[in-house]
Amino acid sequence: MRANQTKLIKTSGEVEAFQERKLRASLARSGATRREIEHAVDAVRQQLHDRISSDEVFRLAHRALQGARRPAAARYSLQRAIQDLGPSGFPFERFVASLWQHAGYRVRLGPKLQGKHVRHEVDIDATRGKDRILCECKFRTHSGGKVDVKTALYVYARARDLLPTGLRQFWLITNGRFTKDALAYGNGVGLRLLSWDYPRGDSLRERIDRAGLHPLTVLTTLHKAEQKRLLLKKYVLCTDLIRHPSAVNDLRLSKVREARLWAELEGLCGRELQQGREWV
Repeated sequence: MRANQTKLIKTSGEVEAFQERKLRASLARSGATRREIEHAVDAVRQQLHDRISSDEVFRLAHRALQGARRPAAARYSLQRAIQDLGPSGFPFERFVASLWQHAGYRVRLGPKLQGKHVRHEVDIDATRGKDRILCECKFRTHSGGKVDVKTALYVYARARDLLPTGLRQFWLITNGRFTKDALAYGNGVGLRLLSWDYPRGDSLRERIDRAGLHPLTVLTTLHKAEQKRLLLKKYVLCTDLIRHPSAVNDLRLSKVREARLWAELEGLCGRELQQGREWV
């Protein structure tokens, strides 16, 4: 069966035509070389069948990349790595906060603020000079997870009540996607919306790519249980491990795995790793 005739089942259950160009684009964003991209695409082609799941396509391409170069495999798995920050959603809030910090904002997580009528606990309060933004984060455990118009209505009502705090913008942020009605309402009332693929050119994915920040859940050297232990200790970013190498020591990895981990970290964030070694 030709690739352009193959149906793909997405995590949301939707069915669409498999598009090799999308696979190539996501591999290119991971930093894979042309040769590595061809190797991964060929691995998918060999196992391609009608109604293949997006999960299976990911696993085949990820396995091919992982065998070639772990940092590229880690970047390729970025969206799933963010989904692995759950289920509480709090690590996702910390991750989003790091994006604002990278942009020069001073950030508070979970402050309680007095609105015109009631007190509100907001996920993120970020200030930079006279600029102040408040954020509500909605974590989704799979890429097809939607934020609907009811959430947008609720968040905008909170934003209106919090106007006396001096906020300039109120953001609704998700690692999933917005429904059409949520987008129409949010844009209509001036609510700032940020999702994995929205707005085009400045989406959450593109902001993460520009900032070069990686959740530690991208690390292919670590097992899921080890990642979870680090998250419970409030480590979220790969750079957290660089700045706190004792967290790696506490995992008690074998010398071989620890060497692989530092090599993977160097491939993902080499400059920060060098600075981290200077700090220790």
